Amino acid sequence: MKISYNWLKEYVELSLSPEKLAEALSLVGLEVEEVIEKRLDIPGIVVGKVLKTEKHPNADKLTLCTVTIGESSELHIICGAPNVAEGQTVPVAMVGSKLPNGMKIRKAKIRGVESEGMICSEEELGLSDHSEGIWVLPDGLELGKPLAQALEFETDYVFDIGVTPNRPDALSHIGVAREVAAIEGKPLQLPEPDFTELKESVENLVQVEILCPEGCPRYAARLIRNVKIGPSPTWMVRRLEAVGLRSINNVVDITNYVLMETGHPLHAFDFKYINGGKIIVRESKEGESFTTLDEKEHTLPEGTVLICDAERPVAIGGIMGGLNSEVTSTTTEVLLESAYFNPEFIRRSNRVLGIHSEAAQRFARGADPNGVLYAQARATQLLVELCEGEVYAGVVDNYPRKIYPVEIELEPERINTLIGVDLSVQKMSELLNKIGLKVQNGKVIVPTFRPDITQTADIAEEVARLYGYDNIPLPENTALPYQAWQNEFDDFIEEIKTILSDAGYQEVITNSMINSQQWEEWTGEKIYPILNPISRDMDGLRNTLIPSLLGVLQWNVNRQMREQLAVFEINTVFHHPGDIHQQPTELIQLGLAITGLREGDGWYSNRQLFDFYDIKGIVEYLADKIFLDNIQFIPYDGFAVEYQALEMKSGTESLGYLGKLKKSLQKKFDLENPVFVAEINLRKVFELVQRERRYREIPRYPRVERDLAIVVDRIVEVQQLLDEIREKGGEYLTSAYVFDIYTGEQIDKTKKSVAFRLFFQSTERTLTENEVNAFTDRILNSLEKKFGARLRS
Repeated sequence: MKISYNWLKEYVELSLSPEKLAEALSLVGLEVEEVIEKRLDIPGIVVGKVLKTEKHPNADKLTLCTVTIGESSELHIICGAPNVAEGQTVPVAMVGSKLPNGMKIRKAKIRGVESEGMICSEEELGLSDHSEGIWVLPDGLELGKPLAQALEFETDYVFDIGVTPNRPDALSHIGVAREVAAIEGKPLQLPEPDFTELKESVENLVQVEILCPEGCPRYAARLIRNVKIGPSPTWMVRRLEAVGLRSINNVVDITNYVLMETGHPLHAFDFKYINGGKIIVRESKEGESFTTLDEKEHTLPEGTVLICDAERPVAIGGIMGGLNSEVTSTTTEVLLESAYFNPEFIRRSNRVLGIHSEAAQRFARGADPNGVLYAQARATQLLVELCEGEVYAGVVDNYPRKIYPVEIELEPERINTLIGVDLSVQKMSELLNKIGLKVQNGKVIVPTFRPDITQTADIAEEVARLYGYDNIPLPENTALPYQAWQNEFDDFIEEIKTILSDAGYQEVITNSMINSQQWEEWTGEKIYPILNPISRDMDGLRNTLIPSLLGVLQWNVNRQMREQLAVFEINTVFHHPGDIHQQPTELIQLGLAITGLREGDGWYSNRQLFDFYDIKGIVEYLADKIFLDNIQFIPYDGFAVEYQALEMKSGTESLGYLGKLKKSLQKKFDLENPVFVAEINLRKVFELVQRERRYREIPRYPRVERDLAIVVDRIVEVQQLLDEIREKGGEYLTSAYVFDIYTGEQIDKTKKSVAFRLFFQSTERTLTENEVNAFTDRILNSLEKKFGARLRS
């Protein structure tokens, strides 16, 4: 935001130099990034007049100019500007002068013709960032006189302030002047609009109807007739150029001037193009389009605030006016709009439209709903003074739901604690009053031009910056609480991360916002939508971690990282409840994905790829490390896995699944090697793990090992066999696991051989051979009866 030092003088008496004021503003939170000097007292720059122009004999785009600087002194100057013409009064840089950009003016031959100086543009004199041609001065200036003296030009200093998004009040000269007044300890002096109105009421000619009060809580219209369109006065042009705006005509310049003065955007319509004399504020329909002042056609997102007349849209509310109702040189009646638009609506629409305007910037951050009439009255006064306009009586002000100032309890003790000072209530009140925050009956009345102040902490921040950060003493001691509140689930999550990291898995973090259409196609489930998505690729909340992990694998594989790709993520997934008006069901999930070589490509590597037993093994290892007992694996069929796919259960509770990724998904992510994945609900696991650890004495007696190899039908699940062995093994069976599965020529094609290793042990005595044989016989008998198993010979 560019702020003119000279312009600030209109509202507050300044005693600080520009450099000191820039420093003071930075200390109160309005960081001045640069101070730009605007001056014209440049030696050798004088007023001249173009007496004669003719084409350059050797260059089509150059003009030979005869210029007088008074006292019968004539100069021959070559000019490349397209707008140079006879009779113009212009700034002339004499030979030997030096321009602000460092250019030194010398007598030189250009295409064979001598040039004795330079006719300057505002850009070349450092007054503007861009110029279309030379600077044409007002007639009547004394020729040969130094330019600064002839124009009575006062050197100005422009502050380039980096205004933070939470301070929309600082996007204006009055807003910054309010801060300066607090710094200087001087009163803020605001212009008081004053103009004469006609007897005829505006309400007889203009109607305003708001059909979307959520998007446009307030809309006010004034009507001014007999407006004369023309150039703006020099003082206004200078001020607008100082803050980076070019002059267009007096009406448009007035709306821009008041915008930069008050921070409130206005818009001027040519009233003859407002059909029916009616303004209707409504939301756009799906597929509706509109052409803005910059002659660009925009397809509007549904729900965009539109300003319409009785027949058609004439502006995008709070963003930009329309080409079909703009003020031109033939305009005589102006409908002056001053409104307040909901920042959420502006941000949402402009995220799609991408229109960068001064109005959109301010409305998106939050303008002042109760500053509508003041800004409008200020512009109306200038339209009367500078355009000879006549104002119809009154204003049509549609304000269906009034917005009131926020009241916040003044908590001096808490404020002092937050800041680290000991200020009295009176001192706090004095500081807050300087910036328009009144303290009444123990409450701070926050004006509507400060939407950023909503709680006591915000009040504390205002007190701190006005008191002066440099005045806040540094504490010698800082009290820190020794008690840390423990969150067992968070500790559990950290434990899982440590276990997996130690096992060689890399943690990744991916985006929860996804392309809903794509994920619905992959998962076969409805995706919970985001109402205001950043883009179409992030318009929903994911319901699983697996595709995100596959994207990580793909990214690495595409960069030739194909070895030991083992990743995990712990994050939230969101399931659609079936009703968009309800919140999604949120689950904390663990996702795992592996692909590529199990070991690095070294001389010792057997170059084996990850397989199903790697993903199952890490899940079992994790369960063992966190003391998750009694888990079972049963066949599973889901969107992500096929063939080798298991559901992880504890009793009747489903905890997740694991398996080999489906070929269709593997192909979509262009992954060459087999991929194995797992997804586990950590909240359910947390509720089942044994958090109480009990000491068990190390057995003093030897354990007995037995191997059983049985033949069963291929369709029999190994997990069922293990469950039966553990049930029938008795109290002394301490461990049982599979160490071999065989299918081949030595047994029937419909059969398979499964070998189990069993361990028996007592904590009280050494088991006898007969006892162990009895246990194994009981197991074999049960397996034979239940599954038709026989001992393999």
